[in-house]
Amino acid sequence: MRHYEEKIDRALDYLQSPGLLNATGDHPVCYVTYDVADAVRIQRMIDTDIRAKAAHVGFDMYLVSLKDIVSDFIKNHDYYETWAMEEDISEEEIFQSISQALQDNDSWTSDIDPISEAILTKQEEVKRMGNPVLVFHDLEWLHPFDRIGRIEALIYKRIQVPMLILYPGESQGNARTFLNIYPMDGNYRSKNF
Repeated sequence: MRHYEEKIDRALDYLQSPGLLNATGDHPVCYVTYDVADAVRIQRMIDTDIRAKAAHVGFDMYLVSLKDIVSDFIKNHDYYETWAMEEDISEEEIFQSISQALQDNDSWTSDIDPISEAILTKQEEVKRMGNPVLVFHDLEWLHPFDRIGRIEALIYKRIQVPMLILYPGESQGNARTFLNIYPMDGNYRSKNF
């Protein structure tokens, strides 16, 4: 537990001035990785330890659930009834259809995908609210539809509010492995803790 508290402390310190640690500047986004077996512990820490630590360094914490974003997308999509009710479609086909709807830019109403749009909308809602930090959890709900790395790449230059992403998996340098089941992915710009 103390190990995670230290990671969170370092991440929040970093988010106060991310550009100072890199000569080319950084957008204020970082990941706190945690062992998949500790998911329940991390979930319990959100409203106690993480919120208190954020307040201690001067942040107003806003919690963002990827579960809620993905669920809202699915429930409000034109194909929802097909995904929910069609008995002749396999679970794998449903997952592929949802994934395609999330990533296929022909179906988007803006220049970015619906998940990225929801994240940027949340950023707009809070950016004038004191000193906000967005804390993202429930990343496992994004799987198997999409990857947070692809979403981060789409919005990276638009990030204006500090974002701390609670990431189930391991990291090495800037690479990380989601849920410890995928190969290390080094296509991230952001910092790991």
